[in-house]
Amino acid sequence: MDSKDAFTFNSQGLEEVLGADWAIPTKRQVLRIVMKLYDPLGFIAHFVVQGKILMQEIWRTGTNWDEPIAEQPRELWTRWMEQYQQINEVNVPRCFFKDFSPQQVSDIQIHVFTDASVSACACVAYLRITVDGESQCSLIAAKTKVAPLRALSIPRLELQAAMMGSRLLQNICSALTINIHRRFLWSDSATVLAWLRSDSRRYHQFVSIRVGEILSLTSVDEWRYVPSRENVADDATKWNRGPSFDPDCRWYQGPAFLHDPESQWPAERPGNTVEADAAAEEIRLVSVHHTAEEVVDVQRFSNWNRLLRATAYVHRAVAAWKHLTSGTRSLKILSQSEFAKAEETLWRQAQAQEYPEEVQLLREGQSVAKVSPIRALSPFLDEKGVLRVGGRIGQAPSIPYEAKHPVVLPRSHRITYLVVLSFHQRFLHANTETVCNELRQRFHIPRMRTVVRSVCRSCQYCKIRKAAPVPPMMGPLPKVRLTPFIRPFTYVGVDYLGHFEVKVGRSIVKRWICLFTCLTVRAVHLELAHSLSTKSCVMAFRRFVNRRGAPLEVFSDNGTNFVGASRQLTEEIQRTKTINEDCAATFTNACTQWHFNVPAAPHMGGPWERMVKSVKVAMAAISDSPHHPSDEVFETIMLEAEGIVNSRPLTYVPLEAADH
Repeated sequence: MDSKDAFTFNSQGLEEVLGADWAIPTKRQVLRIVMKLYDPLGFIAHFVVQGKILMQEIWRTGTNWDEPIAEQPRELWTRWMEQYQQINEVNVPRCFFKDFSPQQVSDIQIHVFTDASVSACACVAYLRITVDGESQCSLIAAKTKVAPLRALSIPRLELQAAMMGSRLLQNICSALTINIHRRFLWSDSATVLAWLRSDSRRYHQFVSIRVGEILSLTSVDEWRYVPSRENVADDATKWNRGPSFDPDCRWYQGPAFLHDPESQWPAERPGNTVEADAAAEEIRLVSVHHTAEEVVDVQRFSNWNRLLRATAYVHRAVAAWKHLTSGTRSLKILSQSEFAKAEETLWRQAQAQEYPEEVQLLREGQSVAKVSPIRALSPFLDEKGVLRVGGRIGQAPSIPYEAKHPVVLPRSHRITYLVVLSFHQRFLHANTETVCNELRQRFHIPRMRTVVRSVCRSCQYCKIRKAAPVPPMMGPLPKVRLTPFIRPFTYVGVDYLGHFEVKVGRSIVKRWICLFTCLTVRAVHLELAHSLSTKSCVMAFRRFVNRRGAPLEVFSDNGTNFVGASRQLTEEIQRTKTINEDCAATFTNACTQWHFNVPAAPHMGGPWERMVKSVKVAMAAISDSPHHPSDEVFETIMLEAEGIVNSRPLTYVPLEAADH
């Protein structure tokens, strides 16, 4: 940038690179000259791209790096070097429009022109403003790219240029801080415009991917047609037009029609036959055969037999309409030949929808493409038009025809799903290997085992038969189960277990065990209860308090003895006199926080219900005598069981030294 606040270029230093005789340079010298041009914004892109094209021509001749270039690219070199001396005249102001303030501008637009030739692709962007009804344009940036060595058609190169223009427009809009009112993209290829305005899925991958990217960066309404003679990007792609470095030329000031009102801009021209043929070349081959044979909507059927019978009845109706039968309505049952014809129709329908290109090529007597997923199967069409697997055992007399040449079915088609489901049901929803073996004798389905397993997973009968209850996620532990640094039996759960029969004298009486468990350390305390009455429960609770200390909170179910004990202990505290003051204080602390579970919810008492089972197991292991023990023996057994339960380890105890 010089003192005039403009971008300029310097062509000095050629003598250092080329020496005295620059008419016949080497390949290395040409590359050094081309790479000396630093033009990130593309102000002289219409000149630099010709140097890149020249380098590509030298590369095609196979010249080594230090050998003089051949005669054919030497003429292009001479023309390019004559223009090289003129880049000193380039003077691009750094400011787009320095004579106007933003308040004076009524409309700001960006125009991007794209073009391509057999040699290069180019795009150039301009900023257009309108002030007091007059329009002015300024060059923003340009980008060029040489065509690949592998030959591409002109429509594809034009599509490449359109993609370059879309990317350039996106970069400009993200870099500029001014508010752009409208955007325009211009192309002189009606084929590219036709691709952009149609469904990209109709075309081959090369076209569909690039059309998708262009439409993700721009809108279809932003694209317009411009004749080639008015396309500025044409200056960078054609050799017959020498680049101009005049500040007033159209490369720096934009095409002439941008200075006119919008009503005078180029209008869309009707497409011609040549361009229509070029667009049609990229359309994928679509088989028309499957459209005529799609006699039923297979998505509406969930059973193969129903689909097969419906198709057979459709064929019968079509035959009657065509007067191929007697003309009267046939009431007889479907024959085996009608079922076979319906099967062939469904095979062709599935194959034509999944492999349209392969079916079309085989119908024309050609081989399938190398990229086809079924090429390795050596497919062919039989006399019924069904796609089958080829092979070398066609002359084997003892093998059935369907086993030698199974029908090709696509793995993801609805018809394939119904066929596999019918085999799955035929073999009673079991033994998938048997299903696979039976299917292989008639059909070739890619990744057959995966398809069979998928059908089994979707089978409603199998879902119901194999369904297993899913245990719900366990809730968080309450605070009383996690409180640290407290004495045992501070938080207690209480429950009864029994009855147990004991011998008293000559009589057999019932006894119960009142179980107290510490909710924190899971220790147990057992007290003998002579009945289920409230009085007996209070006595057991008194013995527990005097031996273990008063708990802060007690948890139990809604047993009537527990509810009565809680009420009686509370009333007894109020009547307690001086002689029982210490005991009253103890019971006050013990009974103020008695919690009862929800009625009919034994699962909420899990901590003490589990201890009940452990105590029963321990007592059964201690005394296996069938006779009824006495009260004294029973109490001994009870306390021994308490000791066994309280001596259990709370966690897994490793035995190996490496596990410690």
